[in-house]
Amino acid sequence: MATTTLSNAFISLNDIINNFLISFTGPGKLIPDAVRTEVIFHARRCLQEFSYETLKSQFIYEPGNIPTNPATIYELPVDFLAVIEITSGAFSSGPLVEVNSPPPATGQYYINYSTSPKAIQYGSGGAIKVTYLSNALTTDESAAIPKLAEEALYTCMVYSILANRENTRPDVLQRLLIEKTDKLERAKSRLVFTNFD
Repeated sequence: MATTTLSNAFISLNDIINNFLISFTGPGKLIPDAVRTEVIFHARRCLQEFSYETLKSQFIYEPGNIPTNPATIYELPVDFLAVIEITSGAFSSGPLVEVNSPPPATGQYYINYSTSPKAIQYGSGGAIKVTYLSNALTTDESAAIPKLAEEALYTCMVYSILANRENTRPDVLQRLLIEKTDKLERAKSRLVFTNFD
């Protein structure tokens, strides 16, 4: 699983979970009884829901120096969905080009999407950097979430937990669904013009 370095613009999923347990669970709060595993499940589920369009969950994978043998195949991280960009120090003119069949030539790469985990094959050697879209199926809580979407994630988690409980009043669920949708749309609009570079 690739990791993303946190900056002032991001918060880790682990911090989201800890903050949620402190702020939203316990006696006299909206969710009086919740165990950490339940919160982790709904946090990951909400992150998956957001990752495709709202949170722009992208990670960087740098497998290191690639041998010059183009037949060498490397496994991609398990959370890999699609390539955003692949660059190599050997090709300063721009990103590498994806091809539909192996073996790739110099300046090209081929991804086998049928394997699990998916595999990548390079047409030349050298250090390479893969920026990819993640499905946020993380095995730990290292996912980096933009702080601009933090409140929307909390709201989604509250709704998801209470929607799975038997005695939650329908009017409360309706209010939480409206709030979740509103905060999700607000997070989208805030993130559209944000450059995290």
